[in-house]
Amino acid sequence: MKRGLKFLTVLLCQSVLSAGVVLAEPMTVLTTDFPPYSFSDDGKVSGLSTEIVQAILARANIQTTSYKVYPWARAYTLARTGRNTLIFSIARSTQREDMFQWVGPLAPYQINLYKLRSRKDIRIEDVQQAKLYQVGGEYLDIKQLYLKSEGFEEDWNIELERTAALNVRKLFAGRIDLLPVSSTSLPFIVRKEGFDPADLEVAISLDEISSPLYMAFSLDVPSDVVARAELAFRALTQEGVIQDIHAAYTQGHALQ
Repeated sequence: MKRGLKFLTVLLCQSVLSAGVVLAEPMTVLTTDFPPYSFSDDGKVSGLSTEIVQAILARANIQTTSYKVYPWARAYTLARTGRNTLIFSIARSTQREDMFQWVGPLAPYQINLYKLRSRKDIRIEDVQQAKLYQVGGEYLDIKQLYLKSEGFEEDWNIELERTAALNVRKLFAGRIDLLPVSSTSLPFIVRKEGFDPADLEVAISLDEISSPLYMAFSLDVPSDVVARAELAFRALTQEGVIQDIHAAYTQGHALQ
């Protein structure tokens, strides 16, 4: 009788462990085309933030599916509505704070309003004066949300596109006057689109929304998994790994 009970107990434990393996699905990882932070290179996701996230997840032994690159609005919506998800290269804000579990910061994120250097007619000292011009933006992006909070109106003085690259083309074509974008990202996007970064200059800085980029887990991800990622991030920072990745992507790419 005792042997029978012992056998049933072993079977029950094996079933529970097996069920745990089945339920422990690899995490879905989401990002957007946002060089040098994250971008697709010949079908492979790469970039400054991508390498940092990969190093963190490997150190923390967190299993993932393949990395998915989508336009920002889709990536953000999937991260908000999906289960067991991770999104990275995302700005942290008061509005977003309780929507995710945050790890980082991964990288600095200085946002400026840029204009063509040849547009001597554009002279602004603050964001309120920028309302007199057509400004580019992206759907569900923190920059566009900030501008709307400052009184900008969609289809009046702010025009939205799916990607930053489309906005860069519109800026050089004269279809918009100003473009809010990261000072780190802009040179990469401009050169990729075949333009010269030297033809652009800062109109004003948007320090109110300039804050580091993070990786953010959906709220259903167990807290111990998030804690492992945070510990891995701290260890990699202390070892200088994070700093080395930064240097590899940013040295020699400043907007001039």
